[in-house]
This record gives sequence, structure tokens and C-alpha cells, in this order.
Amino acid sequence: MRTDGNPRQWPRIADLGVPFLVAAVQFLLIWFLADGSGDPLVAVALGLASLALVWRRAAPVPALAATILLSALAVTASGTADAAIGGLADGVALYSLAVRRGRRQAVAGCLTAYVVGFAVFLQYVQGPGDLVANGLLDAVYYVGITAFGQLRRQRRAARDGLRARLAEIERESRAAAAAERERLAREIHDLAGHHLSAVVVHAGAAARRGDPELIREALTVAAETGRDVLRSLSGLVDVVGPQADGGGLKELLPPLCHGLKRLGVPVSLTVQGRARKLSAEVTTVAYRIVQESLTNATRYASGAPVRVTVRYLPRAVVLTIDNEPPAGGGTVPALGGGRGVRGMRERAAGLGGALRAGPTAAGGWSVAAHLPTGSGHGWGWPGVLDSVTVVFCAAPPVLGLVPPEPLVTGRPVEWLALIGAVLVLRAVPLWWRRRAPCLVLGTLTLTDSAFAVACGLWSEDLLGLLVLACPAQLISVYSVACYNPRGRRTWPAPLVAPVPWGLGLGLLLAADPEVTTPGTAPFAFTFGLVIAVLVTAPVTFASWAWGLTIASRSRGWEDTEHDATARASEAVRAERDRVAAGLNGTVLDRTARLVAAADSGLAGAEADARAFAGSVAELARDALTETRALLDALEEST
Repeated sequence: MRTDGNPRQWPRIADLGVPFLVAAVQFLLIWFLADGSGDPLVAVALGLASLALVWRRAAPVPALAATILLSALAVTASGTADAAIGGLADGVALYSLAVRRGRRQAVAGCLTAYVVGFAVFLQYVQGPGDLVANGLLDAVYYVGITAFGQLRRQRRAARDGLRARLAEIERESRAAAAAERERLAREIHDLAGHHLSAVVVHAGAAARRGDPELIREALTVAAETGRDVLRSLSGLVDVVGPQADGGGLKELLPPLCHGLKRLGVPVSLTVQGRARKLSAEVTTVAYRIVQESLTNATRYASGAPVRVTVRYLPRAVVLTIDNEPPAGGGTVPALGGGRGVRGMRERAAGLGGALRAGPTAAGGWSVAAHLPTGSGHGWGWPGVLDSVTVVFCAAPPVLGLVPPEPLVTGRPVEWLALIGAVLVLRAVPLWWRRRAPCLVLGTLTLTDSAFAVACGLWSEDLLGLLVLACPAQLISVYSVACYNPRGRRTWPAPLVAPVPWGLGLGLLLAADPEVTTPGTAPFAFTFGLVIAVLVTAPVTFASWAWGLTIASRSRGWEDTEHDATARASEAVRAERDRVAAGLNGTVLDRTARLVAAADSGLAGAEADARAFAGSVAELARDALTETRALLDALEEST
């Protein structure tokens, strides 16, 4: 969230800076590609396309149309389909359109850019392989840009909504606290003021007259009235847990977890995936499972940290409640008679889900529930982006096997088809990179390591395909840092990812007779492994750091919303606690003593009843005075 400086300064700088950067990159590239010479029309068209980007925010549709046509003109005039000439300016314009317009316009812009670009390329096709390769890469390029832009649009809308929600929560918090304060003051006045005043008058009059029958009647009324006051005032400040029907998990779970924090239980709440509104039935079951699990944690492992994780999947929500072993060592004992766990399991089964509960290896306790949520909302742009990611990582090494410039030659078609299938299948696990990032990285690393070893032993010319396949490892490292649950270590990921490259280089050096001599092959292999890891580690660590940055920003917004929601609920609790403290220390104490005195007078001799009636009147007067003082304090804080 940008809070310093002129909020319009950055957009103005970007409006001019991005077109200048695009123009500079394109002019430098065509200068080198053309050896300092070229058609002036190309430079003019690219310059105008870059200039059109100045209006990409204010008028994204005309800016995209202009860049598409001018880029097509530049490609036609240049006599080549080089990506340095066409595709850069219209890609920037398409991203701006996707960020600032809805799904229909974004998809229409994507299709237009792709069709025009592909049609212009047709005049330079060098065969079926070239046609398929460029058509596929262009599709990945334009669809990927559109997906990124639409996701950026959704995140921006979500953050704008969150800002409005935070302001609303702040207003609601103040209003709720004031309303609760007024309600409590009104209830205290009606419950205590009227009844205690009647006791003062009735008991005082009976004590002065000395009539035994009237005194006994006054003491009986005082005892009953005092008990009514105690019961009413005690129930007035009871904190009742929220009902699941009152909102979604986003509104219900933060107050529940923060309420336990106030009692000294270290509870953390983590939300993974995009939170969405669930049905009332699913919300109720999810809330009750978390509530029961937290109750068990405080009962059987008091003081031990508890982690609550809510994970939104396309068709389900997964709840995980983990608590560490009790303070001072030992393990969490069996949870009573098991009725609570059995009830949670029955709730989950009623939705068609499942629940698992049991001890952990470390001596703690874990509850995991999988609750189906229905058909969900389809893929959405995250699904589109995941599909583009799989294709983007599978296409380059496969295209390295086909004409016009294959990296591998002289092999049977069947053999090339088998290698291509292996390269495609290795990229498929990236589809699950958001849900199981560590598993995806491990699977990809093992697959690439086996491929590198096989190539190093039997077919060294295939190792070049592993270089073309490197984006998959970088994306998996990014996913581990970005999507791994909070609190888990992710730093080994950028060290694990380069292992296949190290194996490949080590085997190449070990098998090279110009590098190794008899007996030095192990040293050459180790040297190649270490060098490859050290050289590629900066790139993998950069991907890891970027994933951490994105995760930190997203979780920061989530934490802000959780804290604000919890504070709004706690504002009402604070007023109740404040009134409870005032009642417990003064009014309730005096009223309890009043009831005890009245009961003693009724149980004692008639000669002592008059004295007890006087004491009852005095205690009622003191309780009434304390009640008025509490009401005055509440009024002053309004």
C-alpha cells in the first residue's frame, strides 16, 4: 500500500517510462540484428507503437489496437518475424487492457493480438514445425499476459474492497462498542436500580416499624429480589460465542482465535487460497470443528501453541488444527471419552467429507477435516495461468526436437516421440504447484535428475533439452516460497532445484577424455556438480526471494483483515469485560452480601430479624450507590 508522496506521481512516471523503455529495447535490438542498417519504416512504426503506450491506462482499447497494427506493419516492413520487432509493444498494451477491463474485453484483445500476429507470421513460415512452434508459443505468450493482467485486476479489486472493508470495520467497531455500552447501561438501570431501590425502601420501613411479620416479609422479598438481581447481572455480561449463521469463516474464525489469545493461548490463523463465501451448512460445520478442536487444545494441552489453517480448494475447504505438546514436555492425552472427536467426524461425514484426528510424532495433536463445497466456480484465471505454465514449461524442450532447427538429429521418429512425451509429462505436476509445491519440486527434481543421468550415460546430446526445460524448476522454486504454508522452511528449495543440472554437468566432465585422466573421474564429477549448483543458485534464489515477497504481501493483507475483524468483535467484549469488572467488584458483592443477610435473618430468631433488616437496607443502599457510580462512568465514556 503506497502511503508516501503524491499518489498520482508513480502512474505518471510509468506512463512515460514504460514506453521509453520499450522503444529503447526494440531500437537497440533491431540495430544489432540489422547491423546498423534497416528500413526506416520499421523504426517509425515501432516508435509510434511505443508512443501509443503512453495512453494505455487512459484508453487501453485504442492503445492496444494501435500497437497491434503498428507492430504488424513493422514486421511486414522488416522482412522477418523476429520477436524483437513484433510482440513487445502489443504485449504491454494487452496487459494494461487486461488489468483495466473485464473478462470479455480482455479475451477479445487476446484473440485479436494472437490472430493478427499469427497472420503476419504466415508469410515467413519455414515448414509445419515452424508453424506449430510459433503458433504454440504465441498462444502461450498472449494467454499468459491476459491471465496475469486479469489476476492483477482481481487482486487490485480485492485490495480496494479490503480498504473499504477495513474502514467499515473501524466504524462498526466504534458503533458496536457504543451500542453495547448503552445497552448494558440500560439493562443495569432496569435490573438493578429498580429492584435495589425497592429493597432499600421496603427493608428500611420494616426495620423502623419493628413489626415481626412485616420484617419477615421484607427479608423474604429482599432475598428473592437479590437472587434475581445476581442472576440477571451475571447473565448480562456473559460472553457468548458467535453463531456460524452470522457470517462466513472470514468473519467468524478471527474473533474465535483472538479470543483465546486474550486468555493466554497462543493461536495462529493462516488462510491459504482465495477465501470465498461458503454455504451456511459448510460454514457451520467448519466453525464447530475449529471451535471443538480449540476447546480440546485448551483443555488437554493448556498453553501449547495452536496453528489453525484454512485452505480453500476449487471444490472443498480443508481445515487443519495442530497443537504442540503441552508445556513442560509429555504428550497430549487421549481426548476424554472421544465424544467430541466422534461428533466432529459425524459433522464432516454429513457433508460427504472426512475428518482425521490423532497424535503427532512430536507428541502433539492434529485434526484435519476435508469438507466438500460443491461444484466451485470453475477454473477461473488461476486455472488458466496454471495451464499456460504447464504448456510454457513443456513446449521449449519439445520444440527443440522438431525442425527447422532441432537440437537432436539422426534419431528415429519413434525415439524422438518417446523423449517428447517424457518432456511433456515432467511438466504436468506443475498443475498442482499451488496445492502441493514441495511435492511438485521433489517430483520435478527426481525426474530431471533421472533424465540427466540417463543422458550423461547414454546420450549426451539430449542434455541441451534440459537447459530449455529449466523454467519448470524456477517456477517450482517460486511456488514453494509463495504457496507453502506459513512457518515451514523453504530455503532448501533453491539449493535442491539445481541438482539435475549439476548431475548433467558432472557426468559430462567425468566422461570427457580431454578433462579427466584415469582415476580423476569422481573428482571431475564432483567439480561439475558443485560448479553447476553455485552458478545456477543465484537464479534459483532470485525465484525463491520473489516468491517470498509475493507471499509476504498477500499474507500482510490477510493479517490486516483478520486483526481488524477481531478488533471489531473485541470492542464489544471489552465493554462487557469493563462492566463485568465493575459489577464483580462492587454491585454483585454487595448484592450477594444482601442475600446472605436476608437469609440469616429469616433463619434466626425474631429478635435478631430487625437488625438483619437494617443491614439488608444498608447493603442495598450501598449496592445502589455503586450501580449509579458505574452508570455515571459509562455515561462519561460515551
